[in-house]
Amino acid sequence: MPKAIEMMKKREEELLKAVQHISNKTDSFKDPKLILIGGYALRAFIPLSRFTRDCDFIVRKKNGWNLDELKAIMPEGYSIEKEERYESYGFMRLVKLIQYDRVKIKISLDFMEGEIRGRKDGEVILIDEKMINNSRFVPISDESIHVAVPSYLDYFIMKVVSSRASDIRDIASLIHENGVPKGLKERVKEILPYPRVFQSKIEQRIIPELRKATFLDSWKGIFTTIRYTESDKEKIIEELRKLQ
Repeated sequence: MPKAIEMMKKREEELLKAVQHISNKTDSFKDPKLILIGGYALRAFIPLSRFTRDCDFIVRKKNGWNLDELKAIMPEGYSIEKEERYESYGFMRLVKLIQYDRVKIKISLDFMEGEIRGRKDGEVILIDEKMINNSRFVPISDESIHVAVPSYLDYFIMKVVSSRASDIRDIASLIHENGVPKGLKERVKEILPYPRVFQSKIEQRIIPELRKATFLDSWKGIFTTIRYTESDKEKIIEELRKLQ
């Protein structure tokens, strides 16, 4: 097995231990109600999976902070790398360094309370009551750990707003397997304070990335599959163009 894959497997093993710990301490992610997003949640929507470097959780804002409760149940060996709190949202990143061969590997757990914030102004998603209520529990890795994931509609919006290279490959797989979710226009207005961000991401970031000559190979590569084709890519672009 190539060394890079062994390293990713080691990272994933450690992340799953942390997820199990948090599950034990939060009544199986029900108190507080934590929803898994990011790369791990992708497994609830498509049959393929990819390695991920971290775990991302969201939680609804309450009076006081759920982040305080989560800090108190931090898995062993983790420390707080970053913590921010504002009126409407908070963020906390826990990190741990693990040894693999002669290399130190960083793994992280991110918790977002109240809002999901991107790297640029306007990239804001509200964690509303509907997002929590429409989530569902699914197994990850094996049947021993069940986590809540967002609805397909909410997850799709999260991916579009983020639009990193890995997100765009995820979006392609999501559309390939499930199509474009219904109710996008209404839901975007409910949870995006700046709805135009959604449209601009599709027009200026996602479709141009899909059109690159290198996209198909990177898409197949991240999921280690040969099933995706140029025809699949073109169909996905056409579906996204309908949203313009």
